[in-house]
Amino acid sequence: MWFMIIAVTATLLLFWHRVSFPVGKQKSSASYTIIIPARNEEKNLKRLLPSILAVESKHREIIVVDDDSDDRTSETAALYGVKVIKNPPLPNGWMGKSWACYNGAKAATGKSLFFLDADTWFSPEGSEKIMNYYETKGSNSLITVHPYHCMGSFLEKLSAVFHLVVFASSGITSIFKKMGGAQGGFGPCLIIDADTYWNLGGHHAIRSEIVEHLAFARQAESKGIKTYAFSGKNVVNMRMYEASFRAVAQGWSKSFASGASTASPIMSFASIIWITSVVSYLVNLFETGWWTVVGYGLLAVLLYRILQDVGNFRWYDGFLFPVYFIFFVLLFAFSFVKTYIFKQSTWKGRQIVGKEKRDSP
Repeated sequence: MWFMIIAVTATLLLFWHRVSFPVGKQKSSASYTIIIPARNEEKNLKRLLPSILAVESKHREIIVVDDDSDDRTSETAALYGVKVIKNPPLPNGWMGKSWACYNGAKAATGKSLFFLDADTWFSPEGSEKIMNYYETKGSNSLITVHPYHCMGSFLEKLSAVFHLVVFASSGITSIFKKMGGAQGGFGPCLIIDADTYWNLGGHHAIRSEIVEHLAFARQAESKGIKTYAFSGKNVVNMRMYEASFRAVAQGWSKSFASGASTASPIMSFASIIWITSVVSYLVNLFETGWWTVVGYGLLAVLLYRILQDVGNFRWYDGFLFPVYFIFFVLLFAFSFVKTYIFKQSTWKGRQIVGKEKRDSP
């Protein structure tokens, strides 16, 4: 009985607030630059760039940073008439994406910088909706958005708990939201005033971080910059792994390679308590009699409530939550061993090493 009560209570407290992107009526007239780091993204650019260019804007600049691609990334971007720059060789101590973002920012002319992953795409007028809201917050702010996860297979839904942990660790869904620190730091989408970006040291300040924009949000918050985080529902989308089990496992292993050390300690601890309580409830599932049905139903409803903001999950996905938790626990254990014992993780053809190896001469 107590396992059930704790699991339901922890879920309710940790996922109290909805996080869909707020759409306002104000129109922005300030210039901005969308910076897209792209490493072997020929296919994804054919989806992303048309979604941007679908709305004409004289205030928008688009820069694609070709990060040492082996495919036709540069040629594809050039076909759409956007600015393309070649990323210089990766210096020691830098992570690839941060280096690409940094060089894109140096070439930008917009008043605001809009960093965007190449494997995302906008809903109708999505970029304008985001910039309109950003303008209401002023130059001393940072907005970060977790794209809405569009999935086409059951394998992709195995990411459910990982997404929930990302939101929970940011603190933006918690009932204690206003007591937290930096509101997120989602990697695929970040918007900031250009002058504020350079005053913070740009990506140079977080050049060795794997989960770069979470680290950047922490950096901004420490300097008094107000940060905001949302789900990208109705504004910006992604399809992360195209139904590949290996890609799902490798991608989330990469994120967890440094997430534990970068995320808020308090919210990370809260997430651990939540996961432990739900797993403990599942282990003791059949020891609570008919209350099992009540607890299971409550958890399913609560989880589906927040999953609606995360991606195109269906109502029955809430009732499949034990499957998603089992996958999370197994992959987290694998990632922990690979990262903290073997000190390595791989992403997009580059080896991501543990901190001890990064710091070695």
